[in-house]
Amino acid sequence: MNFIITRKAKLKLLEMQEKNIPIKIISKPIGWSGFIYEIAPEGQFKNDKIYNVEGINIIVSSDLEGTFTGAKINYGGLFIKSFFVTPKFS
Repeated sequence: MNFIITRKAKLKLLEMQEKNIPIKIISKPIGWSGFIYEIAPEGQFKNDKIYNVEGINIIVSSDLEGTFTGAKINYGGLFIKSFFVTPKFS
């Protein structure tokens, strides 16, 4: 799985990793229109996979493994600072 991590996101993810906070990409349903993908501080489950990207261990939920082939992870926002995960579907 290929990931693109922006500079701001990488700094925040490295900060989380230094504090031993797990980094996991999960999906959440949004109404009838589909899902959003985000970073959650959740641990690894049995069928989840771990990818090391630029020195950062990223856990991918097993239900997402076949859904998309990669993602762009960004961090920012004007008022609410959070991660934005944009998947690249296969």
